[in-house]
Amino acid sequence: MKRFFRTALIALAAAAASACSMYDDTEIRDRLDGIDDKIASLEETVKGINSDIDALRQIVNALQQNVTIDRVEAGTDGYVIYFSDGTTAVITNGKDGANAPVISVAKDETDGLWYWTIDGEWLVVDGQRIRAQGIDGEDGKPGEDAIAPQVRINSDTRMWEISVDGGLTWESTGVIAEGQDGTGGSGIIVDVDYTSDAYNVIFTLADGTQISVPKTISVEFDIEGLSPDGVESIAYGKSKTYNVRISGMLNYIVNKPDGWRVSLSMAEDTTLTVTAPAKDNAYAETEGIVGIQLQSVTGEMSMVTVQVKALEYELRVLTFEGEYWSALIDNPQYGGRLLYGETGMGPADYMWYDEGNTFLKHVMPENYGTTCYWGGGHAISNYVETDLANGDYLHQLAVYCKDPVTGFGGHGGSENFCVHFGYKDGSPFNMTENLPAIEFGDGVARVVDHLYIMWNTYLANCVSNGNGLTAPLAPDGYVKVIAIGYDAEGVKIEQEPEYFLAGSNGNIQEWTKWDLSSLGKVSKIEFNVAGDSDNGYGFSQPAYFCYDDVAVRFE
Repeated sequence: MKRFFRTALIALAAAAASACSMYDDTEIRDRLDGIDDKIASLEETVKGINSDIDALRQIVNALQQNVTIDRVEAGTDGYVIYFSDGTTAVITNGKDGANAPVISVAKDETDGLWYWTIDGEWLVVDGQRIRAQGIDGEDGKPGEDAIAPQVRINSDTRMWEISVDGGLTWESTGVIAEGQDGTGGSGIIVDVDYTSDAYNVIFTLADGTQISVPKTISVEFDIEGLSPDGVESIAYGKSKTYNVRISGMLNYIVNKPDGWRVSLSMAEDTTLTVTAPAKDNAYAETEGIVGIQLQSVTGEMSMVTVQVKALEYELRVLTFEGEYWSALIDNPQYGGRLLYGETGMGPADYMWYDEGNTFLKHVMPENYGTTCYWGGGHAISNYVETDLANGDYLHQLAVYCKDPVTGFGGHGGSENFCVHFGYKDGSPFNMTENLPAIEFGDGVARVVDHLYIMWNTYLANCVSNGNGLTAPLAPDGYVKVIAIGYDAEGVKIEQEPEYFLAGSNGNIQEWTKWDLSSLGKVSKIEFNVAGDSDNGYGFSQPAYFCYDDVAVRFE
């Protein structure tokens, strides 16, 4: 409706009111307000229709060009569709309350192309159907873009009009627009279902047509039990099998070093088996990369790699991860029932055993007639504390390290680790008669190849700042860990590897690999903490360190 027409009505109403003050113009005013509401509703409807038409064009093109949908965001006003090529489309909410022409698309099974339809019939201009999808060029010729029709309401005739040339020319549909109060939706795309199908987003059009566009699905390929070192060491001629969790995978290709065998089994439980070459295979590679090229159900390509190395032995790693180990974490850190017993003075029936893997075992040593963590032991922990102000005995199980990605404190960003407490300095004030140790619970002597070591917050604070029992570490002072090995017969091994936590080579700042292979085959390893700090009652620095990912050789 033209604005001058409404102005004239207002003028007439005003004249009537001045001629007779008793005249009630409420009805006229209500009609004018109603006209305004319908005009506003129709304008919103036109915007919604044109937005949905363009969205429908993008949906059809996505099918043609193998573009997938990354995600769908639902809001109060509609949906935003994010495509894998970086484009977006907006779909409006609401119902068609303006008897707008039903614009849709249909696929011609003869040529396989999508075309626009209006009210169930092909949209035809100059005798030609209007394509809803582009056509790629051939033999160097340019392709043809898809055409998205536009609609409007003629302000004079109030009829719906349609354009297929970007708004240069318009053709009447012969249908009068009749708006309804409170209606702003388009009615072109009436439903967006992005939850019921794991692999597709389903769009339902007003005429009942459904279009499914694949979701962007990356392959999830998680290999469990990989070495924290990032290298899978497998004995010559031996195999190692890993459990694998897979989702979204359509196909895969395996690349491997010469002489190695790799197989992926998806019978009941999905497993990956890697077999090292025989030692006498002169043409085999002793190390390399196993690469698994993955194709998702939507065509996405990715690669998973595993570094492998053939050795005289297999390395098995004690990681301290899993429910069994987490159940061994005491709370509170000091005085907890697990480490100190019901009374706080022991006995504490605390032990752990990595049965079936490394076979490493720890039993709380008896000191001064009881087993209690104040007499020494190896406690499982997941506590993290990077504030030295909290570096006291109440935080004795906290590691002075926090992974920036996981937020955990273990080696490689893992959650759990082990905390050693105990020392023996030969002084009459020493609290430890028997040093804490790790041993092979099956009675077989093996080489402990290495472990990763880090200090705890209690020791880090006292080295830096001291406390009521010790002065800060002197510039030439030190704190070290000593590994004391025993052979298969229980005889103490002469060589005793050392690792300096503070002093000598500087203070430890991160998880560091400590090679223990020089001990050879051992049945047990005791650990002692020593240093030059002495407050008159023997070694005065906190006798703690953290360790993780203990690697054991299996021949």
